[in-house]
Amino acid sequence: GKTQPACILVWGHNPVHTNPDGEMGFRFLDALKSGSKIITIDPRLSETAAISDLWLQIRPGTDAALALSMIKVIIDENLYDHHFVSSWTVGFEELRERVRNCTPQWAEPITWIPAEKIVQAARMFATTKPACLEWGVALEQTPNCLQNLRALTVLTALTGDIDIPGGNIFGMHALRHFPTGYDRLAPEVHDRR
Repeated sequence: GKTQPACILVWGHNPVHTNPDGEMGFRFLDALKSGSKIITIDPRLSETAAISDLWLQIRPGTDAALALSMIKVIIDENLYDHHFVSSWTVGFEELRERVRNCTPQWAEPITWIPAEKIVQAARMFATTKPACLEWGVALEQTPNCLQNLRALTVLTALTGDIDIPGGNIFGMHALRHFPTGYDRLAPEVHDRR
């Protein structure tokens, strides 16, 4: 059978209710049925946040600060995947230095999330294996989009949850094509396209 994630970090997304990624919503619901722990980061109590094991009600636009503080917890508490980091990443020492002052206490007044909840989320994501991170379109529509997504990608790299069953897999061969109807076009119509 398929390996389900043991933990899903849902960041700025509400896959219980809406899903711009098509098939991923069904996979999320399957993971829920299998007992995956859910951490939701969302300013509002969405349908997904309401059923989560942990909801972090973030101040809109402060996602990078939250991610950096979670990275700091994972590094400081030695919760990162040493093998993955040494084998597949570069710049770990620079990252450690970059987040040196990004404590959960630093992030609390910025994000409006209690420091204890930031620590709890970082620990749960780093230690509940395998884990995946699912971010929403909202995160991609901000002025800080690139840095936000870099920080989230660093979280998955630190935990070693990249390209493993139940983690964040490379989707080029994992998703089937969406039904488009092109296969039902008569050859002459297809050629005219």
